[in-house]
Amino acid sequence: MPQNTEFNPRRHLVSRLQQRSEQVARRAAEPPVPAEGQLRRIVGTLLEAEGCKAAIGAYCEVETIDGDWLETEVVGFASDCILLMPTGELRGVMPHARVRPIGKGSSVPVGEALLGRVIDAAGQPLDNRGPLRTDDYRPLNGAPLNPLSRRPIREPLDVGVRAINALLTVGQGQRLGLFAGSGVGKSVLLGMMTRYTKADVVVVALIGERGREVKDFIDNILGGDDMRHAVVIATPADQPPLMRMRAAWLASAVAEYFRDQGQQVLLLMDSLTRFAQAQREIALATGEPPATKGYPPSVFARLPALVERAGNGEEGGGSITAFYTVLALSLIHI
Repeated sequence: MPQNTEFNPRRHLVSRLQQRSEQVARRAAEPPVPAEGQLRRIVGTLLEAEGCKAAIGAYCEVETIDGDWLETEVVGFASDCILLMPTGELRGVMPHARVRPIGKGSSVPVGEALLGRVIDAAGQPLDNRGPLRTDDYRPLNGAPLNPLSRRPIREPLDVGVRAINALLTVGQGQRLGLFAGSGVGKSVLLGMMTRYTKADVVVVALIGERGREVKDFIDNILGGDDMRHAVVIATPADQPPLMRMRAAWLASAVAEYFRDQGQQVLLLMDSLTRFAQAQREIALATGEPPATKGYPPSVFARLPALVERAGNGEEGGGSITAFYTVLALSLIHI
């Protein structure tokens, strides 16, 4: 019996509508193509771009004279312009250079492969021991824990220094500050803790230090065998302020990862003062007015957000015991 091939307008219309809806759904699922802008001006290390849109904390690339692209991060807005800070050396940037947003996320590599390694603020290795082989990633700025979910500080932590253990006993999940002037032995004390502590993992953040001091700390103070349970994040003073701040956030993210694995983590950050100074540089460049001792109000919002990431986790989990060094500038002239 011959099939009925008569044209059915209703069925044809339904088929066309289904095809159209599928096309619209596919286009909606595709990421939008970011619009490119151009560089308007540069003031110090602050770049102003117009013609493109990006959120705070997003990344953009600026074309240089040799055809490469300079990575920057959005730190503010001014009218229709976005304010950018470079993550590397500001060199080869031309007037009216192309600026394009990129879809780079703010997640950082974490995992057991970090133990014994020295990395920079971008998570790239500095120790010439090959690439990092990590499959886990964690947000750079983790979500804060519910304060009611943290377990109380009950157990002591052996930091490896008998004077501190006996006279200033440190509890697991406690946060402490080391206040001292320059060159009085803060780094040596942190090295002693790293080598002799009973903590499962030690995360060391060297922020804004001189390059030779970073190498001396790793080679002479820590030593080779004592690096097996430690992770070192080093960002010398010649790095942009954005990377100095990122080093502190990265160290906290790495410590949070091991804490969530149920381990006892000792976080040593040298120094909190350099972190505050880096935020001051960024805030003043974006036009934020100075307040107490030249520090803008955003500094006093960033500091508690950073240190509150340390502490005990939930019941049955790990903890982050943190030491933050503070450079007492008033003691330098004594």
